[in-house]
Amino acid sequence: MNGDLLRRRAFAFLCIIASAFLLTCVTDSPPQVKEPPRPPLVLTFAGDIMAHTVNFMMDDYRRIYEDLRPVLTADDLSFGNLETPVADSLPMSTFPSFNVHSAYLRAAVDGGFDVFSLANNHANDHGIVGIRGTLAAVSSPELAGFGIATSGLRAVKDEPMRPVLIERNGWRVLFLAVTEILNSPDRSRLVYYLPPRADAREAFLTDRARMRAEYQPDLFVLSVHANEPEYVRAVSEAKRKWFREIATAGVDVVWGHHPHVMQGWETVSFPSVGGDRVALLMYSMGNFVSGQRYTPNRDNPSGPREYTGDAVLLQATVASPGAGVGALRAIPITSHSVKGRGVVVRRFDDSFVSGLAPAWERYYRARYESMRSYLPLLPELSVPAILKE
Repeated sequence: MNGDLLRRRAFAFLCIIASAFLLTCVTDSPPQVKEPPRPPLVLTFAGDIMAHTVNFMMDDYRRIYEDLRPVLTADDLSFGNLETPVADSLPMSTFPSFNVHSAYLRAAVDGGFDVFSLANNHANDHGIVGIRGTLAAVSSPELAGFGIATSGLRAVKDEPMRPVLIERNGWRVLFLAVTEILNSPDRSRLVYYLPPRADAREAFLTDRARMRAEYQPDLFVLSVHANEPEYVRAVSEAKRKWFREIATAGVDVVWGHHPHVMQGWETVSFPSVGGDRVALLMYSMGNFVSGQRYTPNRDNPSGPREYTGDAVLLQATVASPGAGVGALRAIPITSHSVKGRGVVVRRFDDSFVSGLAPAWERYYRARYESMRSYLPLLPELSVPAILKE
């Protein structure tokens, strides 16, 4: 065998070895590591955080939240509608032009609230001074470590509505707050104001779909301070249709408020690429804290204004990105006047009601039955025999 043949065979052998080595490098790439599943995301939605005189004259605002703090701190995000400016440079004031100081906001944050809607009809009660005071309060160094998120006010006139992206435990939640009603519409340029007109709503829906596509959130939450009469518990068909249109545009949670009483909630399914997407529509979450029922009418527990003191915290669990909301949990709450100490919020359950004097126990049990008559998911309270007589 001559030298040329040996060299050719040696070269061919080396090529075979090299090819096998390269093939091994390609096919034996390290296996992809699966990301561990994210724990379910739990969101809690409350109603209006108001500030009547009996609220802001309390000597310790933390008492308002004492009973509900374990609930609001055990979830991932708690949402509340802050229905008052927060301007330390102005005196505290009640209806019709609200204002509180930053300590009132701080108590809500300490109480467990993480996300605030700032867009409502009282947002511009004190014009630019009140709005700038609120923006300064929510972004103050004192609250920086709490990681709170807000939406609804703008620092620059007429800048586009921009949602805030909240990242929590691996989840991406997009949040935007708008109001359809203002007490002073001429000063609406610093508030996320959505005129309740057909053309404005059509443009708004188009922009929500754009936001969904741009941010690619796991969940999109929209706060709507609705243009409708106050203290009405029935949901109009027009409002029901409007909220469904918002959900169709890619919003997963439509969180409504303004009437100061509960209007209930429902879920709606929409077909999507990975399966049905379930949207949660909350038509009005009523009041979380206010002074509107500071003096309950014990002789008429079903009176119209008595409904301003009872509501629920609605918890929604999100288990799968893009699928919307899953399990719901309603936690009944009620405002309770403490003589000489203001109004606190309590879980509306047997442990609260059974600890009251008999006359007040009858009042609160009657209130609870009124709530059960028109709200879903409320369990029945046990009724001691003495109160059945």
